[in-house]
Amino acid sequence: MFAQVVVLAQVGQSAGKEAVFDYIVPDDLRQKVSTGSLVTVPFGSRRLYGVVMALTHETGIIRLRPIDSIVDPVPVLNPAQVALAQWMSQSYLAPLFACVDTMLPPGIYGFADTEYALLEDTVNLGEISGIRGQLLNLLTERGPMEARQIERALSGRSWRPVARSLVRDGVLAQTHVLAPPQAQAKTVRTAQLAPDQDIESALAGLRSAKYRTIIDFLRQEAQPVEVSWIYAETGCTRYHLDKLAERGLVTFDREEVWRDPLEGQVFKSTSSPALTSDQESVWESIRHAMRDSEPGKFLLHGVTGSGKTEVYLRAVGEALSQNRRALILVPEISLTPQTTSRFAARYPGRVAVLHSGLTQGERYDTWRRARRGEIDIIVGPRSALFSPLDRLGLIVLDEEHDGSYKQEAPLPYYHTRETALKLAEHTGATIILGSATPSLEATMMARQGRITRLEMPNRIMGHTQRIRDLQLRFNVPETKFAAIENGPPDARFCPLPPVHIVDLRAELRAGNRSIFSRDLQLAMDDALSASQQVILFLNRRGSATFVLCRDCGHVMTCPRCDVPLTQHNTMQGQLVCHHCNYQESPPARCPECGSTRIRYFGLGTERVEDAVSERWPGARILRWDRDTVRSHAGHRAILDRFVAGTADILVGTQMIAKGLDLPFVTVVGVISADTMLNLPDFRAAERTFQLLAQVAGRAGRGLLGGRVVIQTYHPDNYAIVAAANHDYAAFAKRELAFRQRHGYPPYRRLARLVFEHTNTRRAQDEAETLAASLRDLMAQWGRPESDLIGPAPAFFARIRGRYRWQILLRHDDPAGFLRNVPVARGWRVDIDPISTL
Repeated sequence: MFAQVVVLAQVGQSAGKEAVFDYIVPDDLRQKVSTGSLVTVPFGSRRLYGVVMALTHETGIIRLRPIDSIVDPVPVLNPAQVALAQWMSQSYLAPLFACVDTMLPPGIYGFADTEYALLEDTVNLGEISGIRGQLLNLLTERGPMEARQIERALSGRSWRPVARSLVRDGVLAQTHVLAPPQAQAKTVRTAQLAPDQDIESALAGLRSAKYRTIIDFLRQEAQPVEVSWIYAETGCTRYHLDKLAERGLVTFDREEVWRDPLEGQVFKSTSSPALTSDQESVWESIRHAMRDSEPGKFLLHGVTGSGKTEVYLRAVGEALSQNRRALILVPEISLTPQTTSRFAARYPGRVAVLHSGLTQGERYDTWRRARRGEIDIIVGPRSALFSPLDRLGLIVLDEEHDGSYKQEAPLPYYHTRETALKLAEHTGATIILGSATPSLEATMMARQGRITRLEMPNRIMGHTQRIRDLQLRFNVPETKFAAIENGPPDARFCPLPPVHIVDLRAELRAGNRSIFSRDLQLAMDDALSASQQVILFLNRRGSATFVLCRDCGHVMTCPRCDVPLTQHNTMQGQLVCHHCNYQESPPARCPECGSTRIRYFGLGTERVEDAVSERWPGARILRWDRDTVRSHAGHRAILDRFVAGTADILVGTQMIAKGLDLPFVTVVGVISADTMLNLPDFRAAERTFQLLAQVAGRAGRGLLGGRVVIQTYHPDNYAIVAAANHDYAAFAKRELAFRQRHGYPPYRRLARLVFEHTNTRRAQDEAETLAASLRDLMAQWGRPESDLIGPAPAFFARIRGRYRWQILLRHDDPAGFLRNVPVARGWRVDIDPISTL
């Protein structure tokens, strides 16, 4: 038997090439190795980890080496994942090992490394200087060291060429090592009463009452108990337990425990409410498909608050009734707490959460439980798509339009929507793409009949219990409800909130230089006086977005990136680069002309927060952006505080625009709708429309309705007008006409090729050379449907000291075309990029 193995290391695998290597399966492993197994194999002079992609009884290679060992007795990939990894490699021109690695939890295999040891004790270190001397001194002091350890000790210094030279000279010995997996099961120490012991005799001479307390507690438990729990319940210490063990009364053992991020959380159980007419119609279509032999693919276009989540919950219930499992994807980690709560309340004990914000142990244990079939529903962002769920019956991609579903680093640069559709094909699962503002790609798929479009145009205020809860909170008589009755008797619909567009040019002409228009100030005054909540949205962090000299016009920029530095008041006024995190103190004088007329321009969430405090000093304010929240626990904490009513105003970036149900918010203010509108990216209008429509949907989900104020210098822009009118159809019609005219997705597909180098001339030469080769091949192959944009400097021409040039390829099948093109090493190839910036 032979195994085709992809080694989990960069070993010359080229983009889009499967690069699997054949090995003999030894007789003693034949019953253990299967497709998807994690193994170790010899590779040149090294040993590497790898995953078996296929087993065969034939091979065209005469001399083969055997597999060394199997790491895990259970396959780490199921057959659907093996097929999906191969598809991803071909479709996104990514090395197969990177696609496989994306599907594995961190720490499941160890790193291959190189160990260096000093061979000659007689080296006169006093005569050696520079990096050579530093390396030899290090190895003399510490003994043999792995490359990763040396990298930390000599950070920023080019020591590897020196090490290779010393190996050639016979000064150093080089050994390839393979570290064991870091991820391990967690065990705890347990204790229990030993059977058939004369307790009274054994306790003789022990004066402390704690010994009797321990015995009574263990007798009551009648099973092994974690020792930390014994300490907590009895007040004893390790000394007391050891004394009892010496006398044969207590035995110790170790027991495996699961690290569950949801442990200790209580979810109030809920039942299924009656469906509205919109929900009923949509649910019937989905239910029939899930019971059919042919799984369905659906685009669920429902306005914000239309009840899409209830449809998802029903679909999950249908999957569970068929003994199948469900995967619920959300675009951001910040959305997992609310989504998890909804599903765990309906299906208690059957839900797990999986994302990069968990500890390595939590991710490993959740992955193992899913592989063992002990989890029925997983909630998480894009990485959760690769959970090893067998018998997958349902995939939900909520907020499918969101750009966070595109993986931009590291490899592979996949899009979750397309990958989820392919996974649904491999598993026979039904897939639902849900959004209030569907991507134009999804809309086009529906028009072409590749997926079925379902619509829910009405917003639900709530069912009876929710309405009563809101009545109690706001003390609102039923006659004041901002809603109309519809659907089942216990549900009410409410209109989407009215949106007012404020022309900031007119505000300036009227003498208002505040960042808050008069209309927004009045709306906030009314809401705060009535003890209601307000959301203020601005998609920029910081206090000032650039710092400028009023005399010579010099802008403070990052020395490593061609981007302006952003001022952050919460960091002692530091100027920060949002790309490489370079920081410097604000200058007292201009570094170019020496002028003291330094001014701070632009607007970020920090400055908005400060301005709110000045204008409404009694208001309780929360800020939600990447500067205030860096963990999943932080997201939950801010959301819980705001929902509990401990804050009046929430200031935030796009985190607050995504899928949050905040019934006490009656006013939403968009401080500036122009931040993304004029970027040199073909998706700028679509992103602006989606963000504005989504953030507007946070208002008016309670009894008193709500209102939205959008501030802009472009009040007539079609994206802004369509968002204000809640008119997706009008926006899609206008934007699709623009895309078709210029050959942009969804009518053509794109590939973005970016080359980076520390030398600007080298970067430009490489880009021009590749562009010339691509144009020659297009002419040679007669591909009039293909064309190039560029080469040209990227929008940020330098990041972290590296100059960037890019080429955009428009083609019906860019991956298929580029698989036949010799693209030089160093190019980043992104198929179907979410942005051209």
